[in-house]
Amino acid sequence: MELLLPYINPNHFANCLASKYLFKKSFGINNQYLSVPEEYGNGAIQLFIRNDIHFFRGKWNFEKPTAFVSNDPVGYNGIIDFRVNKEGQFSSASLCGAKRFEWDISEIDGFRFFLPNLYLDVPLKQLHDRFEKYCTSENMLVLSKQIFDINPKEIYNSMLIESKMLEFIYYWIKFLHFGNIEDQLNVISYQKNRTKIDDAASIISDNLNTSITIKQISRMIGLNEQDLKVNFKKLFGLSIHQYQIKLRMEKAQLLISQTDLPLTEICNLLGYSNRGHFAQLYCRFYGHLPIGDRKIKNQ
Repeated sequence: MELLLPYINPNHFANCLASKYLFKKSFGINNQYLSVPEEYGNGAIQLFIRNDIHFFRGKWNFEKPTAFVSNDPVGYNGIIDFRVNKEGQFSSASLCGAKRFEWDISEIDGFRFFLPNLYLDVPLKQLHDRFEKYCTSENMLVLSKQIFDINPKEIYNSMLIESKMLEFIYYWIKFLHFGNIEDQLNVISYQKNRTKIDDAASIISDNLNTSITIKQISRMIGLNEQDLKVNFKKLFGLSIHQYQIKLRMEKAQLLISQTDLPLTEICNLLGYSNRGHFAQLYCRFYGHLPIGDRKIKNQ
């Protein structure tokens, strides 16, 4: 099977898929959603259009070998295409000197974006090597994985796909202007440790009855203490100690309101041996601490 489609104009591309090849088109938040007809296979495309740039995230399988072909001239109106797939392969018909857009699309899990050449500020002959360096940098491998972890078949994922794709494109343009990718991406460097930070939060949540230390957490997740503290604060907006207290107080409120457990037992369950200290913390969060018919007021 062959899909003959316009490629440079994204609206024409979407309309042709819907009218000529019977893709089901619907609209999500800031995007067009196109699902593959069941008679062809399964999958979907999420297409985003922003003035003079557009991009899409697609994942599908066609039951029969399928090729994409476009009569749009490569590089028409100075539009440059960039393609990245889940296997880590990246390419561009414009940068490779192709005369037309044509390739096998039988099975795809990737994303595409299109930018006017005027944003790139680099001679075309240099862009291919720059794009390779960009896509294989540590931070971009992390960001690409985050994009691929988002399922485009779920239309409600549109905002997350859009934000990550815009981030990828933004840093690509910034990289071309400033060069050193690592210096330019420090603001997202913590992402490479996101899973470890999430693990740290889970460890804290599972050990509210113990005074687990940062050093212990650091060893358990395999991340040095400084990176753990810095990245934890970036992700959760609280220090590890503040986060632990917050979870303990939330659990305390639940136990007080929904059980008849004595206050002393609740203190022990949450790792507090000093009832007065616990009361001060609880009052700081919730204003008062019920004890039978009495309340300790927050002064």
